[in-house]
Amino acid sequence: MVNEAGLAVETSVAEDQMIETDVLVIGGGPVGLSLAGDLGWRGIRTMLVEKTDGAIIQPKMDGVNVRTMEFCRRWGLTDNIRHCGYPKDYPQDMVYLTSFDGYELGREEFATPSGGAEERRTSTSPEARFRCPQNMFDPILRDFAASQAGVHLAYECTLESFVDHESHVTARIMQKSGVVNVRAQYLVGCDGANSTVRQQMGIGMSGLGTLTYTTNVLFRCPGLSGHGHVRLGYRYIFVGPEGTWATVVAINGGDLWRLSIIGSKEKVERGEADARFAIDRILGANAPAYEILSIVPWARRELVADAYHRGRVYLAGDAAHVTSPTGGFGMNMGIADAVDLSWKLDAALCGWSGRALLDTYETERRPVALRAVREASGNLLRTLSPKPNARLLEPTYEGARLRYETGRRFAATMLREWYKLGIDLGYVYAGSPIVASESCEPEFMATHGQGEKVQIVPPRARLEDGTELTTTMLREWQRLSVHLALGDDVGASWSELSPQEVMLYTQTAQPGARAPHVWLADGRSTLDWFGRGFVLVDAGGATNTVKRLTDAIVSKGVPLTHQVASSDDQSAIAFCYGAPLTLVRPDGHVAWRGSVLNEEQAAAMSDRIRGFTGTQA
Repeated sequence: MVNEAGLAVETSVAEDQMIETDVLVIGGGPVGLSLAGDLGWRGIRTMLVEKTDGAIIQPKMDGVNVRTMEFCRRWGLTDNIRHCGYPKDYPQDMVYLTSFDGYELGREEFATPSGGAEERRTSTSPEARFRCPQNMFDPILRDFAASQAGVHLAYECTLESFVDHESHVTARIMQKSGVVNVRAQYLVGCDGANSTVRQQMGIGMSGLGTLTYTTNVLFRCPGLSGHGHVRLGYRYIFVGPEGTWATVVAINGGDLWRLSIIGSKEKVERGEADARFAIDRILGANAPAYEILSIVPWARRELVADAYHRGRVYLAGDAAHVTSPTGGFGMNMGIADAVDLSWKLDAALCGWSGRALLDTYETERRPVALRAVREASGNLLRTLSPKPNARLLEPTYEGARLRYETGRRFAATMLREWYKLGIDLGYVYAGSPIVASESCEPEFMATHGQGEKVQIVPPRARLEDGTELTTTMLREWQRLSVHLALGDDVGASWSELSPQEVMLYTQTAQPGARAPHVWLADGRSTLDWFGRGFVLVDAGGATNTVKRLTDAIVSKGVPLTHQVASSDDQSAIAFCYGAPLTLVRPDGHVAWRGSVLNEEQAAAMSDRIRGFTGTQA
């Protein structure tokens, strides 16, 4: 049976019956759920197919980064995340140690997952990254997607095959009662690292390949928090005479813990005896009772799909890029994929996009993945940087000096993984065909309605280039200085990004960048303006240019909001955005900024942002 939206409402559907939908999403993890939810939020009929019942046996992720929290903010989910059940007062420290009853080598202290600056409203975002493991996060996304009209979630269903007919896609889905057929305008594979969609498309993957064969052990140990003399933390990295060999994270801030035995490039099968040996080793003497809940072997890999789509079939999340979890980029990068792809699918389905718009999904997102997965591989080298030393555990003066030096250098080396807003927020879609080029940095001027230009005087506590000096920036600089002074060279076989590019982030409204956050006088953020359609941020733009650009865009059916800054906000926005007018895309990235456009230029800009080239418009 099919409801009025064209979606299945019963599991029993005859094989010769065709279910109609706009977008078919394969895979119901956080990326698939985000894509389905955002499409439904935009009014697009979507069917999601997930082969499992949605239960999380072992959480694969545990941190929601600041950019993902910004997306969740527009979806109205941040309160749900903050009240997900993870204890708010649980310490988020990163701890380096030999065992819980052994030696603490060092730690990086965090009052919150991001150090507390966001809580003081002094950072570059209205949100803070938050600790919300997948078993808590997925249900929030699932409820969000399910609440959208026109979205149907089909669990315990499996994709058998699909055909791209150029004008549409058909797929055969196996459910408990048999096979059903689905006709969609587009299909998106969010089905993980071993993606059936990617394999059926014949798309290969490139990268460093397998980095380690790792084993995760989920165990319950209520007494671990009070065991030993090591203060509580969130992530524990264990260093032994052989070097770094395991990590443990506090899954629920209570009795659930996940041990990861890092392993090597040699595949080793580890059973319950190996898991118990490892847990006994990290707990040390007088270990509290524990219960092993599951043991999951997995391969840590670095791979990026050679293409992100063919025809009407697309890839997102782990189906498009596989990364070491060191850095926490995987899920968060996948959700950013979903947000980028969603508005472009919406444009295509609503009829106002050109052929080139959907092609820019790969143009924009694949370079972001290449940059992040390689950074994650470098972070793995940093995790493994302590050199083997048989004397590490000696209870002697020489042993103590060795532990001090090991901890000091290791803590400095690892700072690059904990402070990485340059990766999380600093990616720019430079060179994208739907982003306007910019030959030089605009002057920090506000242009009032009649074209009168007034020099904006920046407030105090700014750098020479006008950048605001904040407590967050000071913290980032301090950590960068320690990392540069004391951190080890991990000997990567590739040219790494500079530490400054990774560890420092300065907001910019250059075309292609994430539009900056500015607190408004009414308590909102400029980010609260973005999401549904295009937004023209007006901090004193010339009336004739505003009208030309607005008319050129709206006349083509493109959703556009003209957001005029209040007198209280105008100077701050104009200064931070670097121009009186800024055109922001539905995903919150800047498409253009400037001050003056004539009619021809406005028409050309309307064509560019819609993905029209040549005579297509």
